[in-house]
Amino acid sequence: TSTTYAPWIVVEANDKYFARIKVLETVADTLSNTLQERYQV
Repeated sequence: TSTTYAPWIVVEANDKYFARIKVLETVADTLSNTLQERYQV
């Protein structure tokens, strides 16, 4: 069910703190890359 438009990201969740940080980093990186591609900043 993973697509190029909506890929699945596997996040290790043995440590709740680590998992939350990893999710936030992934979202921030994805948003940054998408905005750079879209607006060529």
